[in-house]
Amino acid sequence: MTQHDTMISIRNVGKRFGPVVAVEDACFDIRRGEFFSILGASGSGKTTLLRILAGFEAATSGAVFIDGAQMDAVPPHQRPVNMVFQNYAIFPHLNVRDNIGFGLRKLKLDRAERQKRIGAMLDLIKLPGFGDRHADQLSGGQRQRVALARALILRPKVLLLDEPLGALDKQLREQMQIELRALQRSVGITFVLVTHDQEEALTLSDRIAVMADGRVLQVDTPAGLYERPCSRRVAGFVGNMNFLPARVLSQAGGATSIDIPGCGTTCSIATKRLEHCSSDISLAIRPERITLHRSRPAAPAIAVAGVLRDRMYLGERTHFQIELEPGGATVAVSSSTMKAEALGTIGPGAQVWLSWPEDALIPLGNE
Repeated sequence: MTQHDTMISIRNVGKRFGPVVAVEDACFDIRRGEFFSILGASGSGKTTLLRILAGFEAATSGAVFIDGAQMDAVPPHQRPVNMVFQNYAIFPHLNVRDNIGFGLRKLKLDRAERQKRIGAMLDLIKLPGFGDRHADQLSGGQRQRVALARALILRPKVLLLDEPLGALDKQLREQMQIELRALQRSVGITFVLVTHDQEEALTLSDRIAVMADGRVLQVDTPAGLYERPCSRRVAGFVGNMNFLPARVLSQAGGATSIDIPGCGTTCSIATKRLEHCSSDISLAIRPERITLHRSRPAAPAIAVAGVLRDRMYLGERTHFQIELEPGGATVAVSSSTMKAEALGTIGPGAQVWLSWPEDALIPLGNE
């Protein structure tokens, strides 16, 4: 990534609150015009890092650059950023038009220019004709759009989003995710979103930083995080994942033979995929990469017997819980409902078989 392509550089940033380490040695870049998400559970340090970008918190160590300029000594109101919060912070005594244009007062624009910008924002957020309404006349989604417009009207280089959809119900949140992504593409500025919702991060983002215990574990595209997690912790946090204990048996000709205890099978994995693993490893596999059979399949190289323990119908997909051996590991399997119906009415206690392609296995260390 060249300096011209970089909008934000976070260089070895740390933050301590007394003995508590909130952020530890965060170091990554965010591209110009990118929709970037910081994903993590509560207490991971993601919101603290966002507040450091905004200038609301001072880093204990390291430095932050925005568009090439170091921000450490720059107060929040002088940074080329704006922020949208989860609670919207819409002024109840002002109508939509005045809420959106609130920040324009300090720019000393004439009335015609102010009204022009406000009108353009109303069109952008698809609320033309709503200018005279007050906050109590708006839905949650409409209030969030007003908050976005109020932040964007000042034309910041970066828009910071602190879990802005967290207060919305599921259906409205999914609708607003589509609108938020379309809005970012329309204005073309850098968005930085903080969220604990992995589905939201995967849906919206060009790239994602996964955080835990104050550390950035991996920065990658949504597909990269989902298909090539760098650790068991990332694999378990992003999407649903099965973990099978395994042991390295031998290596020859660029391939490594792996034994999967309890499955009665071995498999072969390219040695380069095991560069950072010891002899005892975990094999991760997504539930949707596993195929469920009523009898042992003839073709797949890897076929494992199990007992069906539970079956859950979830509309377009059906989820199964399979016990690989009595008292052994339980594996989740996700199949399209159409494929599940082809299996017939198998229920708990039925003998079944599982199969998967060898490239579905992700070797990971046990950390």
